[in-house]
Amino acid sequence: PRRAQSRGIEGYCIVEYVVTKNGSIRDPKPVDCQPAGMFESASVKAALKFKYKPRVVDGEPIEVAGVRNKFSYALEQ
Repeated sequence: PRRAQSRGIEGYCIVEYVVTKNGSIRDPKPVDCQPAGMFESASVKAALKFKYKPRVVDGEPIEVAGVRNKFSYALEQ
């Protein structure tokens, strides 16, 4: 995010979500972000763009809850 970049702030945000039967993302929510309040919105927006290959059990795609992804925000040196 520009606000963090202009202030020289680095950090991370872990987002948890459900991967649906068609491989899209549902219900993303930030679960651990440092510093708090800085990267949540950008991380959730990024997660919504993900596409997965759905998990297949007995030939049928299933939803997978509790999938987590860590977004790291580091400035170039």
